[in-house]
Amino acid sequence: MRGFRCLLTAAIVLGLSGIAGATGPMTLTRSGELYTAAVRDNQIMVTARMADGTVSDLVVPQSENAVAGSLQVGVDESTGSLYVLWQKRTDQNARLRLAGLVDGTWIGPYTVAGAIDGTAAFNPQMLVYRAVSSVTEAVGAGAEPEISEIATTFLLVSWWATYNEEDSGIARYRAIPLNEYGVPKVRDMEPVDLTDLLPYGFACFDINAGDNLKHPRLFRDPQSGNPHLFAADLASCVFQILELRPEVVDYDKRRRQIIILREASMIALRPGLPLSRSKLEVGKGLRIIMHWDDTESDLLHYLELDQEGVSAPKSLELHDGLNHEQAVDLIRNLTH
Repeated sequence: MRGFRCLLTAAIVLGLSGIAGATGPMTLTRSGELYTAAVRDNQIMVTARMADGTVSDLVVPQSENAVAGSLQVGVDESTGSLYVLWQKRTDQNARLRLAGLVDGTWIGPYTVAGAIDGTAAFNPQMLVYRAVSSVTEAVGAGAEPEISEIATTFLLVSWWATYNEEDSGIARYRAIPLNEYGVPKVRDMEPVDLTDLLPYGFACFDINAGDNLKHPRLFRDPQSGNPHLFAADLASCVFQILELRPEVVDYDKRRRQIIILREASMIALRPGLPLSRSKLEVGKGLRIIMHWDDTESDLLHYLELDQEGVSAPKSLELHDGLNHEQAVDLIRNLTH
């Protein structure tokens, strides 16, 4: 039997916009195509602006009752397929729905979180991630090893799940692989609970967490290219930063890629952080700056997160000589 081992894993994140690698309601492809999603007349409409200036509107089928602030759009540039993820409803029947425009035809929508397992699913994020792994195989004594590549595009999805209205909830994550034609294999990998991941007991007081903490965030590490998750674990009173790393495995007499979770760091939770309206800037060594707008004044707040913990919040005052875009650039430079 031929043995194999992974030599190199190269990761490419596609559909970049919003929060350091996550998609959001719009995405820009490398070829200059801009896709923007919005709710109009109780259905999702995607406006496609091509690089040559042509514009078209695409109606997502069966997208009624979508929550406007939940829309996520991404493109797999290996196939040109477009994907739209959204939250349907806002009560305990809330679920996440996924539709794709593959080879010019809409497929889905599929329910990818909530409803089926008895939970409600809120606050989704999606990241389109193409993983490429180089594998070397021993072919016999004295022969040169053979090197081959395995590539898979994943739709990485995170959300907040609750079992009932009194349940404070947990962060969840799911990696949905696409087949070679761009069709999601929605039953291939089950959701993963992002709680109780600490290898030891941890005493935690009741923090009475608000909705501001119930927004898991996907982003990528610019150094490794691998995606990461930033999420609150209310049971352990920590923020966790988890690496999502591709791995090649043997499965059903064939090789395939899966996504495994690796712990990057745990940070003591700070209840007041407004994750629902903050953005992340990520630098080398997972140096993370979180920033958000003040709702009552011309201030841009920011703080740093690293393995030492969460720094004290600081603020930049916006004025005629410092606009919002300039302030964000200054904060982004702090990650270098």
